Amino acid sequence: MRNVKRNNEPGHVTKGDIFDDLCLSPQEALEAKVKADIWRDLIAHINKRALDQATLKSLLKLHQPDVSNLLRGKISKFSTSKLITLAIRLDLHVRVRLTAPKTAKGVLPTIAATRANRKSHAGSELMHA
Repeated sequence: MRNVKRNNEPGHVTKGDIFDDLCLSPQEALEAKVKADIWRDLIAHINKRALDQATLKSLLKLHQPDVSNLLRGKISKFSTSKLITLAIRLDLHVRVRLTAPKTAKGVLPTIAATRANRKSHAGSELMHA
């Protein structure tokens, strides 16, 4: 067996938002953030109710592999619309709020500033009934 020296330094250090580092367009980054927010809230609700995969399969009307993908965070397998449908099937209320960007001295904010304030611009809020 060879002795391999391991470097404990991270391979990549993010400079803020991980979605900005993925080289996505602003629209793709925003959609990914919204999907991640919805998924996070779904998982929090599932964990709070201690729902197992068999129960989720029935409640969500999904095949078992899809339940597994959801629980493992493979959100690329789900559209934003599908995630919203799953939230509704769990008796969660869904509200999407869109707002115009704020201007400072007549200048539109930069994409980075908009992303930093994304929760106040566009996103999802899952509220328990």
